Amino acid sequence: MANFEMSVGEYMLSPVITVKRGATLREADQVLHEHGISALAVTDDDGALVGVLSRTDLLAAGSYGHDRTLALPEEKVEKRMTSPALAVDVEAPLSEAAKTMRKERVHRVFVTRDGALAGVLSTRDLMRAVRDKGIKTPLEEVASSSLVKVKAEDPVALAVDRLDRANKQGLVVVEGAWPVGIFDQAAALAARGLEPEERVEEAMNLSVLVLPGHIPLARAAAQALAMHVRRILILDDRGLRGIVSGLDFARAVG
Repeated sequence: MANFEMSVGEYMLSPVITVKRGATLREADQVLHEHGISALAVTDDDGALVGVLSRTDLLAAGSYGHDRTLALPEEKVEKRMTSPALAVDVEAPLSEAAKTMRKERVHRVFVTRDGALAGVLSTRDLMRAVRDKGIKTPLEEVASSSLVKVKAEDPVALAVDRLDRANKQGLVVVEGAWPVGIFDQAAALAARGLEPEERVEEAMNLSVLVLPGHIPLARAAAQALAMHVRRILILDDRGLRGIVSGLDFARAVG
């Protein structure tokens, strides 16, 4: 097994995109969209880390159903944020951070130096570590067989509702038996401007990486990073066999 005892500081990203605790949920959603990220560090007026607001929190705050798309309430970030935010020290081993992500089922942890916010480490950064280490474990060995699908022609309101009920980060959009997209939390939030009966294909993420299960993790990670995708679908002659998410890469690291 590869050694991932290098420090978190080697793979964290800095500076961190933040939002003030007094900002509105809609303002936070706009920041997430502008930067293409899935969570924001929430700070007080002095810049101290007081929580985290993720797309999951926004979806939980919203109202939706089969007859409507998502609507965000007029609420402050501090009402919906998760506090305290998970944080690790900049000198902590990468494997320790990965274990924290797996245990808490989160896709990022914040990084502190002498108690102050210094960076953020996400499962995407763990993909970089797997790529750099040249991990040869077959993709299928870390995959989950739990797939939730939605048809490209289904109404977007149904997809938003199914995403919530399935408690998943993303749904696989299929046309026939073939995957053609991903309907994830970002798509659900972006679909607010659509009519509920609009087709899923109008809102889905078109970037899909489909690979055979025997591909080494390092190669799969490299392709996912190059394509800016968060999930990898596994396909063989029997059809879709599984999905690999960022948390599966965390399992490979810690």
